Amino acid sequence: MESNNFVERLHLKLERVTNRDVQLSVTDSDPNFLEVDLEAGTPKVVVGSNVYEYPGFARMCLEYAAASINKGRHIGELEFHLLLARN
Repeated sequence: MESNNFVERLHLKLERVTNRDVQLSVTDSDPNFLEVDLEAGTPKVVVGSNVYEYPGFARMCLEYAAASINKGRHIGELEFHLLLARN
């Protein structure tokens, strides 16, 4: 799948799961990067370029970002593990 198409599909899924507008971008500076900025009116999610190579990484980024956006705060590591275990 083409990179732009893949990112667009991730973006649409994130917006569908959160029922909100979300800005999504990919950075090449750190392939393992994940940042969710909840301070702005529109949440901003930045993920590392490993989302192109590792589907599991892309899923974890999507799940973490969606949970954080839906709760309106960054979720902790244990809370995230419990979330993944339920899915």
